[in-house]
Amino acid sequence: MTKDEIIKENEELRLEYAKAINTISILERKLEKLQKENKRLRNENRKLRRQNRVLRRAMEIVEQMSKEKRELDFKRVIQLLKKEKKR
Repeated sequence: MTKDEIIKENEELRLEYAKAINTISILERKLEKLQKENKRLRNENRKLRRQNRVLRRAMEIVEQMSKEKRELDFKRVIQLLKKEKKR
């Protein structure tokens, strides 16, 4: 290899190295951005799970109340029927 060829190859390697460093920097920024987004989504997911548990519990309570109300209404009907029967 001549001196000029070595200089040319050296310059090409420097360019490749600079591109590689640039690519690494870009990927590091993207990774950081994705990590922040991942953290935000985990927090949002945690909040949604909490809300889901609260809503499920509320639905259970409402269902139980409805069941108790139906039973109470049924008891009232039976009482009215008993009163009618006594008359």
